[in-house]
Amino acid sequence: MSAAAMSRAPVPASTSSPSWRPPCGCGRAFGTGLWPPAADRRRRATGRRFLLGQQKGFAMTETAGGSGYATVDGLKIYYELHGGAPTGGRTPMVLLPGGLMAIDTALVEDLIPRFARSRPVVAIEPQGHGHTGDRGGPVTIDRMVEDTAGVLAHLGVGQADFVGHSLGGLIAIGLAIHHPARVRSVTTLGAFTMLEGMLPELVKLQRDPSHQPSAELIPLLPTEADFAAWQENFRRHAPDPTAWEAVVVKLNAMLAEWQGWTAAELRGIRARFLVAIGDNDFTRVEHAAEMARLIPGAQLAVLPGTTHMNIITRGAWLEPMIDARLAHDAG
Repeated sequence: MSAAAMSRAPVPASTSSPSWRPPCGCGRAFGTGLWPPAADRRRRATGRRFLLGQQKGFAMTETAGGSGYATVDGLKIYYELHGGAPTGGRTPMVLLPGGLMAIDTALVEDLIPRFARSRPVVAIEPQGHGHTGDRGGPVTIDRMVEDTAGVLAHLGVGQADFVGHSLGGLIAIGLAIHHPARVRSVTTLGAFTMLEGMLPELVKLQRDPSHQPSAELIPLLPTEADFAAWQENFRRHAPDPTAWEAVVVKLNAMLAEWQGWTAAELRGIRARFLVAIGDNDFTRVEHAAEMARLIPGAQLAVLPGTTHMNIITRGAWLEPMIDARLAHDAG
């Protein structure tokens, strides 16, 4: 995004190049609703009661409570376990946050405690997010897909239900395509299967750095406070707290170069699938409907009064939809 379009988002003090911008695809399109750093304090008081302590039977590098790292192709990938052992007989749910987000800023206020009441939950921070560091070279969706599969292998999880927001939804779709045996179901929140699945102006923002967001688009975008909190979370948790700008640039390049998935790949998905978007999301309703049409048996949910930023707070609506779908297919 151009310097003009960046006017509502903080530029790191270390940045001197005008070419740096938070990506439409990661900061603008992949970003999620956010909770302030005080969420850490609330989490210790409430969310941690859902955490799983270190369990006998699977390897885990213990940090705080039920958190750990899985080393996949040389990168230590951070995860948290909530609601019981992921290999205890119940199918776990894997939660994947949106781009530039982390467990603290996207999942801990609603989705983790809600889902962990009734099933094991595995929350994963992908490459360059939260506690998980970056690799040399570019970031790709395919690499994040393989990393996620590697975390599940590390934990001994054979199959899981996936809920992914934005970038996390793209990772979940990739898993359904490339690792079908590991995926029982997928619920995507504000995801898409190609760049053109987003609102036309967001596509333009991604491709034209000189474009300034319209008055209609600005209310849907992450705020300056959102970006500041994302960066602060990164500074507190990332292995290299100074790498924020580099990660943002990589994620922006990733989306710009991403080719999406073909209709044939989507038709080949066999997982139970729920396409969920807000009625004021970054994803076009027409594109979401096409996703649901192409993926065999997929269902579409358009949530009223919901944006790309607050869809992760709609767990009270999403949970019964997911449970009803799983129960229907099981019957």
